[in-house]
Amino acid sequence: MLKRSVFLLVAMSAALLQSNVALAELKVGVYDNRQILDNLPLVKKELQKLSAEFEPKRKEITDKQSKLVALKKDIETNGPVLSQSDLQIKQLEYQSKLRELQLLDEDTKRLAQVRQNEVVRNLQSMVEQEVLAFADEQSYDLILRSGVLYASPKIDITQQILKRLSEK
Repeated sequence: MLKRSVFLLVAMSAALLQSNVALAELKVGVYDNRQILDNLPLVKKELQKLSAEFEPKRKEITDKQSKLVALKKDIETNGPVLSQSDLQIKQLEYQSKLRELQLLDEDTKRLAQVRQNEVVRNLQSMVEQEVLAFADEQSYDLILRSGVLYASPKIDITQQILKRLSEK
């Protein structure tokens, strides 16, 4: 029994010693994906393109809002002198245009969100590819992405990745 206990103690000590040696040789890096996306000039450029893509729709919505405000003002000012049927027609027209504007606004916002998600996914994919290339070139054994409770500045590679991506 004593031999077995001594053998187990020696085996566990050897295993711990080997794992400490293996960990000492492990090259680890951590990067903050959010920081890269927030500071990368390409992201700002892509979001500006996206904004320009939806500018005509925003202008159309603004124009329709202006017309709707004018129609409402017309109803309020001329309502007392209009016949009941004319007033109802104008009110129905207002309701119809209001609903049309709401649908256009909702559809535009939904489409803009889908496009923004698509752009961000593409940019994240580009960042991941760059991190993989960096890890391969620098012989990293393990790269962790954001969500780490603490990472020493020695292993934080965020600025290196940001610099590489900015140079492209």
